[in-house]
Amino acid sequence: MADEELVDQKKYLEDSCKPKCVKPLLEYEACVKRVEGDDTSQKHCTGQYFDYWFCIDKCVAPKLLSKLK
Repeated sequence: MADEELVDQKKYLEDSCKPKCVKPLLEYEACVKRVEGDDTSQKHCTGQYFDYWFCIDKCVAPKLLSKLK
């Protein structure tokens, strides 16, 4: 068992959940395009970024917990 290469299941599950979170990803990408030309650096897309990762985490959590030993 010590010779086995450990695989990060979370990364694999995140990739499998990304298609379910397309809407928050599109909202984040649209925000990034909107604020690209902001010279004041006061606009940001933090909320949209966290919405996207919340969707991913919500999808991953039940699957990941069943794989943990």
